[in-house]
Amino acid sequence: MMKRERRPLIDPLLMLLKSRRVLISLVTLLVGVAVMLLPDLAPLTDEILVLLLTLALALIGGYTLEDAVQIARQQPLPPDELESLIRLIIEAMLNHDEEV
Repeated sequence: MMKRERRPLIDPLLMLLKSRRVLISLVTLLVGVAVMLLPDLAPLTDEILVLLLTLALALIGGYTLEDAVQIARQQPLPPDELESLIRLIIEAMLNHDEEV
């Protein structure tokens, strides 16, 4: 049995559609467009879009955090390296706030 040939355009698109983040983004876009096109929702359009984007970003952030935790469990850092990494991140954040 031969291995299935790769399709240069279709395979990457199919892989993208398997991503939960991409699906959330597409659904958010479609619902957002639908909300903007419905005249009955005109008085609430801004509030609905803010709510929709907030929920989408929270879901995407949650999935990203879940993926990061899974990777961290597979490749644990020694405590001293973890502490120095956390210090570097905090210093970078503080320096960024001072620059802004």
